[in-house]
Amino acid sequence: MEMVYWPLLAVVGLACGFLNTLASSGSAVSLPVLVMLNIPEVVANATNRLPVLLGSGMAAWSFNRKGELDWRAAARIVPPALVGSVLGALAAERLGNRAMGLAITGAVMIALLLLFTKVKQALSKIQSDPPEVSLGALGLFFAVGFWLGFIVLDGATYLLLVLMLACHYALPQANALKSLLIAVTTLVPILMFSGAGEMLWAEGAVMSAGSIAGGHLGARLSGHVKAKEWVFRLLVAVILLELAHLLWHYTAPLRAEL
Repeated sequence: MEMVYWPLLAVVGLACGFLNTLASSGSAVSLPVLVMLNIPEVVANATNRLPVLLGSGMAAWSFNRKGELDWRAAARIVPPALVGSVLGALAAERLGNRAMGLAITGAVMIALLLLFTKVKQALSKIQSDPPEVSLGALGLFFAVGFWLGFIVLDGATYLLLVLMLACHYALPQANALKSLLIAVTTLVPILMFSGAGEMLWAEGAVMSAGSIAGGHLGARLSGHVKAKEWVFRLLVAVILLELAHLLWHYTAPLRAEL
């Protein structure tokens, strides 16, 4: 198991960084794998933040080098999202492992519902209106920031929806702002969770190495002509994989009786 443990974490980190940058739901791969490795849900939720932070930071840096990061919009969007993330992290600290497990399950079911409705609509929509960050959109960023601070899982999907449907950004620019927001809203919860002794730093560091590479690769592919098609297919595969994992997890008592 030791021979598989660390390479698996590196591969999972790469997938997390790549998915969070090109599409979303990278934590739909990394978080369940950490739980599958018998890491308690609360500790897994905390440790998962490190690869998300570094992968998203690398992606934001790559997007900025290509001139696709709207810093003027970022100056308005980041504050409400950051406040929301702090409140979300405080809420997460109050939950036990069972409640956190139920929250993870709920997040997957919501993501599945959105995948074939709002996400598909956002990816198929041709953006003709100029990008605009309204007051209502700022409220949505606060809400998504709370979710990112609380659990991270599928928060990138919600950011993508707000940026594309409410703010009218095209996919590359939406992915750039999304990466920056994920990095910023993940930093404060990491500091809070590490202070509570809930981080596995060795596991987080190995996953982060893979996530940095995945974030850079995802940023390079975001502007590809088939990027929207890849995004949707990746999201379908990831969420179905997570549903299979949850089914396996919840049927464990039944299998034990056989």
